[in-house]
Amino acid sequence: MFDILDLPDSTTIAKLAQRYPMLEIPAFETWLSLMRVSGDCMADLDQFLARYNLSQRKFFVLILLMRNPGGLKVSQLAEGTGVSCATMTGVVDGLLNAGLITREADQQDRRAFVVEITDTGQALLDKLLPKHYQRLSGIMAMLDPTERAQLQTLLTKVRAGLESLRTVDNEGA
Repeated sequence: MFDILDLPDSTTIAKLAQRYPMLEIPAFETWLSLMRVSGDCMADLDQFLARYNLSQRKFFVLILLMRNPGGLKVSQLAEGTGVSCATMTGVVDGLLNAGLITREADQQDRRAFVVEITDTGQALLDKLLPKHYQRLSGIMAMLDPTERAQLQTLLTKVRAGLESLRTVDNEGA
């Protein structure tokens, strides 16, 4: 989440650019806007999911399980949400205690567990997803279809820039 609300004004940014000549002002201003909107979207989603006693991570686990009716191993859920297996075990425990999932020993690997969504978990998604999708439509209502496609293209380019930096950072490590 992007926690800074007091973004720098153009005068402050110009002073930063004098002190740090590598600062490309338009890139910085665009990044700040992207981070602010991204943080706002994340906070909005957190607030919405809290009404259903869910965190984003628990929500995304339920979505993954809904998409995989045969269930997934804890390690697959961890990989699918970008967290460690230890973190995912805690998430699974919380969802299990809420009756939203089941966890059974894997028949092929007794050390692993397969997690599946319960009818209660699916009912929760059936209740919240229509409202969630309606909210997403409202968020994107300011953009016409062409602008939405342009935004998708631009965000793909931003992601590619991020990936190229990760590659450079990993090579330098």
